[in-house]
Amino acid sequence: MKKPDLNLNKSIREAFGEAICEIAKTNKDIYVVSMDLKSSVCLNNFATNYPKRFIEVGVAETCAAGIAAGLAKTGKTVFMVSFACFSPAMNWAQIKQSICYNDANVKIIGTHAGLLSGELGATHQMLEDIALMNTMPNMEVFAPLDALETKKIISTISRSRHPAYVRLIRPSTPILMDNKSAFTIGKSQIIQKGSKVTVLGYGPSLKEAFSIKGAEIINCSSIKPFDEKTILQSVKKTKNLIVIEDHQKNGGFGQVIASFILSKGIKCKFQHIAVDNQFGQSGKPDELYKFYKLYV
Repeated sequence: MKKPDLNLNKSIREAFGEAICEIAKTNKDIYVVSMDLKSSVCLNNFATNYPKRFIEVGVAETCAAGIAAGLAKTGKTVFMVSFACFSPAMNWAQIKQSICYNDANVKIIGTHAGLLSGELGATHQMLEDIALMNTMPNMEVFAPLDALETKKIISTISRSRHPAYVRLIRPSTPILMDNKSAFTIGKSQIIQKGSKVTVLGYGPSLKEAFSIKGAEIINCSSIKPFDEKTILQSVKKTKNLIVIEDHQKNGGFGQVIASFILSKGIKCKFQHIAVDNQFGQSGKPDELYKFYKLYV
């Protein structure tokens, strides 16, 4: 990959809205279930262009999961969209029983995740969603690096029949992915080659790794399943591993990777940069990243 331009920003949420409208043009089985946040999750165009395939349930997250699962069982590909602090946080049991247990073709889109939600504060800064969704049998978990990869992920999962969770964030963020790079479920992308330390992460927080000299930076946007081969090859080479994520340490991707590395008997220095058993708070994203030490 070529070195990205960290000053070229675009909204991941808007990219999702554009992608779902584009897919729906040719796939008549695409349905959207919304939970009274149509504008905030960029679904206005979909609702206008495909009103018969847009279902607004209001502030009823548990009902939304049941409706989405029911639609999926009739052969539809359903995108269930809300803030991550509401879905999957408030309807986790329904997702487990109605969607995962039945292996229903529902794509759960959780926006406004992580400290990047900024001024919305602790109640909206979902820092536990990866842990919640990673534990679910049948569930695949993804977190796009940027707006460009968001479109690729949405397009890819729309052709899959498995349940999926996609974690999106609130603000516009740098375009870090090369346009020529493809997204494949279960695969990672090396966005910068290096030999001194392996840095793994997902989402826009991975940009913090570009300050590290000699870092091999790997975008792990496919969190479950993750790319064992690429990660192993890099860690064997560098003998140093850092995982950075805008999420709690407990149950986060870093713990998954640490367990995996130990199970393979690989000796390396390991550092997990994440929120350490704390709630978020209101503030500007850059200030919050400094306060919670989400930098290298």
